[in-house]
Amino acid sequence: MIKRALLSTVICLLLADVHGNNLSVTNMSIVGTDKIRFDIAWDNGWFIPGLNWDAAWVFVKAQDCAGTTTWDHVNLSTTATQHTVTGGSGLIVEASTDGRGVFIRRNSFGGPAQSGTITLQFASNLPAAATTNFRVFGVEMVWIPQGNFTVGDGSTSTAHSTFSFGTSNNSMPYSIMSEASIGTDGLRNDASSGGQTTLHNGIPASFPKGWNGFYCMKYEISQQQYAAFLNSLVAAHQFIRTANAPASPAGTPVMTDAANRNRNAIVIATPSTNGAPAVYATDLNGDGTYGDGDDIACNYLSWADLTAYLDWSGLRPMTELEFEKAARGPIPSVLTEYAWGNTTFLQAVSSALNNPGAPSETSSSSGNGLCAANGGASTTLGPLRTGFAATANPYRTWSGASYWGVLDLSGNLWEQTVSCGFFNGNRVPGTYTFTGTNGDGRLALLNGEADETSWPLSQIGGIPVGTVIVRGGNWEQGAQRTQVSDRAQVASFAENFTRVRRTGGRGVRRP
Repeated sequence: MIKRALLSTVICLLLADVHGNNLSVTNMSIVGTDKIRFDIAWDNGWFIPGLNWDAAWVFVKAQDCAGTTTWDHVNLSTTATQHTVTGGSGLIVEASTDGRGVFIRRNSFGGPAQSGTITLQFASNLPAAATTNFRVFGVEMVWIPQGNFTVGDGSTSTAHSTFSFGTSNNSMPYSIMSEASIGTDGLRNDASSGGQTTLHNGIPASFPKGWNGFYCMKYEISQQQYAAFLNSLVAAHQFIRTANAPASPAGTPVMTDAANRNRNAIVIATPSTNGAPAVYATDLNGDGTYGDGDDIACNYLSWADLTAYLDWSGLRPMTELEFEKAARGPIPSVLTEYAWGNTTFLQAVSSALNNPGAPSETSSSSGNGLCAANGGASTTLGPLRTGFAATANPYRTWSGASYWGVLDLSGNLWEQTVSCGFFNGNRVPGTYTFTGTNGDGRLALLNGEADETSWPLSQIGGIPVGTVIVRGGNWEQGAQRTQVSDRAQVASFAENFTRVRRTGGRGVRRP
């Protein structure tokens, strides 16, 4: 059974904010003025040498004790040997190239339990612990290795918009064999996709196609993760990143109104007063007991919300080509396949759950192809716990896992991705092509938005149609939408411009 437990510990001025299925950070301490030490552990990990593994993306935030400054991102050393691991299950620290965080993973075959004591080296000295608050955050990731793969499954359904080679719906899937540019004859233009695959000038080499290796979040962003993000923002930014004002009474739903929550459990625990930020938590049952609903995938995320979270955490949006790579792996595509590699579908719905809202929440159904989809519009239904279908059964077809071990790429919530068509990820036609720049851990001070200039950003004249596209289906709509190659244009599904009950997302990162 995949479970997740959050451990938030305050030791003087140290706070752990940890996320993922049973990922925990404990026993934190500051070593001098340039190191932080903690114990880390998580379940359901693995390491296949030279191929594929999971890891924890760990990053640190700091704030002065008086709380008068923002929670600033702490840069870490980019030299892996300056970070150390002792004890545990044989973990190593993989430094990032920009110092925004580190990846912690095994270095030898094994799993599923991962643990160790980690000491991270700051890039520079910080004020003494007696005057500084520190937070450590962790997100479970999966390594998607470099290599060839296919996009599209050759479907001829007029309602099923897929990638194909050439101009015909009967065309073969297209093979991605490098990060080289793709010409205008590479991917077809399909009228049923509203021009989403139109390659006006081809796809440039700088646009991430998924051939290069990258890390992908193992799970969709959870409600606990988004609440922890909100709890690191100033009140003015909290106002922008939520649907209801931070000064609203305790118990007020955060992302939508009380009559239409669709299992979004994030509420105000402590209202904002005198300009101080609000404190957020989850309360699915509405009984004032916080923590129920932490693990449910976070819906009602607009593109602006998603990109702000990813920029703040040092991650970035994925492209739709990377989505297909993360789902399908190197195996040739199967017509109308789901992320678990076959065409079998078994419905899971939030009205039929064991232990609803708990870390152990599971569907009452189990079996091959279990997927949260086809529930229909309802104010009482909604997304399920991230990774809800994964159990002790090792088969990906039972756990809803992709070839690489990424969960819920089919169903639960729409995945918001950067489109390779129309303007090819450009904010303005002909300029600012998306290049896959990682987030820098900081938001724009004036408006609390992501400020990566190469990303399709909503605050700069809106999102041009065709730059953002949703993939992978959701708990509400039919099973067809959860198929790996189905492409839902934003012209039909305005998932990215506003907060919608069936839309969430996850991030990726190049090391």
